[in-house]
Amino acid sequence: MVNYTITTAIMGERPKVTNPNKGFLETLTEKGFTDMIEHFYSEVLDSQIAHFFPDDEAELEIIKTRNGSYFMMMCGGDERYLTKYDGIFDQIKTHEMFSIPDKARTEWLGCWETVLKPLEGKVSDEDIQSYWNWLEVFSKHIVNYENDRSTYEDNAKTK
Repeated sequence: MVNYTITTAIMGERPKVTNPNKGFLETLTEKGFTDMIEHFYSEVLDSQIAHFFPDDEAELEIIKTRNGSYFMMMCGGDERYLTKYDGIFDQIKTHEMFSIPDKARTEWLGCWETVLKPLEGKVSDEDIQSYWNWLEVFSKHIVNYENDRSTYEDNAKTK
């Protein structure tokens, strides 16, 4: 059974991240992984944090491709992300233009839980758990706005 626990992020906290098991990607295959990324973005765009993502379809496709490539590489996939996008992803710098409270992170993780649950029974619980654990810790690094449990607002847009 996969445990989708979400712990609280503390702004400025940078816990050590452990990459997911390679078995997650190996079982899903590249096509399955790409389908999972598509499913994730369909969930996110119907969520309370949709305002963090572009309305422009072409711009959104670029984000899906780039992020999917990065996430796949973290799961033991090839390094096309590094060669195509000129190096390591600096998640803190990439997300600094947005005010991201822990509540938005929790919603983002909730979208991932919705996407991962149908994979249970198709991918080992151990491999799904490793991916979930990576997401849960990885996402703490982007919280850059004092934890505000009452709003999903992107306050950077009003500054």
